[in-house]
Amino acid sequence: MYKAFYAGHIGFSKTFEEDVETAVKFGYEGVHIDIVGLSDRDPAEIREILAKNNLKPGGFVLPVNYREGQDVFEADMQKLPKYCEFAREIGDFRCMTWLIPWSDTLTYEENFELHRSRLTPIAKVLEDYGIRFGIEFVGPPGERKGKKYEFIHNLDGLIRLWDAIGTSNLGVIMDVWHWDLAGQTYDDFKKIPGKEWVVIAHINDMPKGIALEDQQDLSRELPGATGLLRIDEFFDGLLKLGYDGPVYAEPFYAPLKEMPYDEAVKVVTDAINKVWPL
Repeated sequence: MYKAFYAGHIGFSKTFEEDVETAVKFGYEGVHIDIVGLSDRDPAEIREILAKNNLKPGGFVLPVNYREGQDVFEADMQKLPKYCEFAREIGDFRCMTWLIPWSDTLTYEENFELHRSRLTPIAKVLEDYGIRFGIEFVGPPGERKGKKYEFIHNLDGLIRLWDAIGTSNLGVIMDVWHWDLAGQTYDDFKKIPGKEWVVIAHINDMPKGIALEDQQDLSRELPGATGLLRIDEFFDGLLKLGYDGPVYAEPFYAPLKEMPYDEAVKVVTDAINKVWPL
């Protein structure tokens, strides 16, 4: 596995070239790919930029809004092959999305069927281009509090969705925040069939002094800052799987936005290096 960088994960908006410059300056090996923003450019140009800077493409966000109405979904699906072709040409074979763990209108089974019916054709297109499809469950109990219906929020629920979709390219976005707050244990790594089933990994930590049920998804800490999340165990599980993909810090840590950009990047990079197992 390797350290990858994306300014958006630490609260800054930067261009691809700026992310590349930052990644090189601070010793990262990969960068996030804005597939929609870059896909109108020549893929050979992007390949050259990555190769010149010894960087790997570190995955892209699914460019299909499958949560909206059928017209929006179908329009986005028409564009998906174009994005997949661009991703393949630059050597990026990791795509991600996340699941909203609740609904106020759909029961669990109704929501499950909606996701099965929408994500299956998406997964098949990605599969045709050799792209892994990572799905992230959102674990904190507080995210479901006060909502009418719960939805998938742990690994078992995600595995059921994998089985219903049935393609060969499915996987999980492994975030130590969601892993711990969903109540997953070290033994749960055995449920992941192999290293290719982990598509992207995220690290961070949990704020102190807040009850588990009151933790907010967008208010976290730097990796290793409090020691409340079992990051050593998390890394050990990934290493035993043989995971060889990108690892991003995703702290959603508000004080970073008040710092000069380079200072914020250094703070995050130092935090990553302190917990990095290799």
